[in-house]
Amino acid sequence: MPRSVAKVVVLDDDRVMVELLRTVIEDEGHQAVSAVQMDDVPASVRADLVVSDLMPLTSYRADVARQWVRDLHDRFGVPVVVVTAHKDALAEPDRLGADAVIAKPFDVDSLAATIRALLA
Repeated sequence: MPRSVAKVVVLDDDRVMVELLRTVIEDEGHQAVSAVQMDDVPASVRADLVVSDLMPLTSYRADVARQWVRDLHDRFGVPVVVVTAHKDALAEPDRLGADAVIAKPFDVDSLAATIRALLA
């Protein structure tokens, strides 16, 4: 039976990263909706998954990072994958509140496997 096409929201302020994430998502057979800010995603978009950088952070603050992830969960109501280079976020991923945390730079196959698992 063919898989259903999921809608994945991609939030990142780095255009190159957005294109890479879109490619991974689309190669998995899903639709990517990208934006720089959460508020740039139209309210009509019903996501199945969110993949996001910790964009509000120029330097890592655990409380702000946790709030960002909570805001993503509240806005979209779906699993959240955080893709980040912040070492502190990577050191304590369970405290972040995301469904998965992936280090930048990332392995494309690992990201694809994470997306598949969270959409299953």
